[in-house]
Amino acid sequence: MKKIYLIRHALPDFPDGKRMCIGTTDIPLGEKGLLQAAEMAKKLPAITAVFSSPLTRAVQTAEAIGLPVTVLHDLREMYAGEWDGLTFEEIRQKYPELYAARGTDRTISLPGAEGHEEALARFVSVMERSAALAPGDFAVVAHGGIIAWFLQEIGGVWRKPDYAQIIPLTWENEQFLLQEEKTDA
Repeated sequence: MKKIYLIRHALPDFPDGKRMCIGTTDIPLGEKGLLQAAEMAKKLPAITAVFSSPLTRAVQTAEAIGLPVTVLHDLREMYAGEWDGLTFEEIRQKYPELYAARGTDRTISLPGAEGHEEALARFVSVMERSAALAPGDFAVVAHGGIIAWFLQEIGGVWRKPDYAQIIPLTWENEQFLLQEEKTDA
């Protein structure tokens, strides 16, 4: 059995401080995010490996752990299509009906976006490969949307974790099991 610590990246540096749909838009951590990442790293149990999405906000969070980081492309966030990189106010203005509908049904596809089933398939595959490759307990730094779908897939409730939140899992008999979640990161 291996322990896995699935971590959502810390708070990014949103341009002009405006929240946005970042998907695969690559933005770094802000000052607060760097502090969150450092605090998260202090709370993380001993591990042997760190895997990260290639997006800067995830890599910076993973680097705070202090071990070499293996970047795996398939840990990236879901591509949000035409919404990627827009502020939520811009989305509300350009896509008012779709925005409202997505508020009640997250399975509705965004224009030009990666579907959640496709994203989940690549994410599960890379998580399984990571579990097979890691010599012991390890951390994975990824993103809120894809983590939410993954947690639902393994029997949890769909919800985006907080920034820099550590979600403990185990890998046993080639299966991921959700453990009690830590919410104080």
